[in-house]
Parts: sequence; C-alpha cells; structure tokens
Amino acid sequence: MKMEEQNVIRALIVDDEQDGREVLRHLIAAQTEGIQVMAEAANLTAAKQLIESTNPELVFLDIHMGAGHIFSMLDEFEEINFEIIFVTSYEQYSLTAIKFNALDYLLKPIDIFELKVAVEKAKRRVLGKRTYEALVRNMLDSLDTEVQPRKVAVHIGDSVLLVALSTVIYIEADGNYCTMATTTGEKYIVTRMIGEFEEYLGPKSDFVRINRSVLASVAHIVKYSKGFPCMLTMADGKVFEVARRKKVDVIGKLGEQK
Repeated sequence: MKMEEQNVIRALIVDDEQDGREVLRHLIAAQTEGIQVMAEAANLTAAKQLIESTNPELVFLDIHMGAGHIFSMLDEFEEINFEIIFVTSYEQYSLTAIKFNALDYLLKPIDIFELKVAVEKAKRRVLGKRTYEALVRNMLDSLDTEVQPRKVAVHIGDSVLLVALSTVIYIEADGNYCTMATTTGEKYIVTRMIGEFEEYLGPKSDFVRINRSVLASVAHIVKYSKGFPCMLTMADGKVFEVARRKKVDVIGKLGEQK
C-alpha cells in the first residue's frame, strides 16, 4: 500500500440538515487533503451506529441535533477513540466548554481557513497516534452541573494534565495567561484569560472574582478582614485585596459555604 493511502483519514459527517452535510462534504473534498468522508448521519441513532460499525478516525459533529443532544450520545461511548471537530451555527453555553478545553470547533457558515486548521490538527493527532479523549470527557463533565469535582486541562508539551478544581486555591491573571495555585504546592500556567475562567466556572462554582486579576476559591480562604480594605488570606499564605465593589459578592459566597 502506498504511503499516501496509509495516511488517508477516514471521516464521518453528522448533521441533521442535508444542506449542512452537503456543504461540509464539498468543502472537505475541495479544500483539504487526506480526508475521506466514508458516510454521513442525519440523526443520533444513525450516528452512533455508524461510529461503532465503521470505526472512523475523525467525526464532524453538529452540536445541536433536531432529535436530541449530541453530547448525550458521546457520553454513551465507553471509549472515544476518534478525533472530533464540532460544528455549530450559533454561540451557546456548550461552546464555552468546548473552547475552554481547547477542542476544535467550526462556526457556520464555515470559514475555509478555520476548516483547514482544524483538519490539520486532527490529522497530526491521528497520524501521531495521539488522542484527546481526556479533554472530551472533561468537556462532557463540565456540561453536567452534578458532576464534581470538575477539572481544568493543563497542556504540558504533548501531554494534558487534568487538575481537579477542588485543589485549586486561586487563579491569578497575568495578561493573556493565568496561574493556578494548588494545595499540592504546584503552580500551573494556563493560556486562558481570567474572564474565560470566570465564564467556564459559572456562578455556582466555589470560585469568586475578588478583583480584576484574581478568582479565589472560597473553600481555601482561611481569613478575611471585615473593614476596608478587605483582605483575604488564602490557604497557601497568599494575601489579596478585595476590590470595594466585590466585597458583597465575596461575603455572600462565603455565607453559602457555611
């Protein structure tokens, strides 16, 4: 078998809209190399059966299907041994979790450059025998508010470390980066902005924004002053000043933990 044939990635398209499937199939054929679309599915039942029967290496998944939610189908797989490129026609909460876990997605109408970038990344992982199942699983967990503890993916070279949020004392911003300080003494630098963390964690988490640059875990606040300025002492001994307009939020969050 020729090397070119060996490097062809077998793909599926899952979308409940025929026009969407046709457009994506055409773009893949015309604008990418090394991708063979083996089949298409218009509903979740057919999608699951095709994935199980054809063992694709790459699946293009439309996030919101008319007959149900795609994430429930993914959660049914014991092993996610295929790459995923999510496709959606609008911004929604689930897209926040996808972006935060550095998973690949495309917004409709599909941009050709973004399609090429996403496909090339998927091809490198497939041909390098790497998978990002851990990221997909973490994304699925983050969509379920009943799942605890949630985790944050930290990319270290070619590896991904999933850090339990229950061990994170605080998250401190530094430009386009954030540092996560943990109860183990480890500090991790993550290429995420503080606002992205705040959106991803949501209002029901143990974290509260105390000023422009810090998200603190109320579970790891050991002391705070009642007057102004309000100062927080964290479990690792770090002391932060609470912004005047954030004090009510912090006290309220602490009250929830009692």
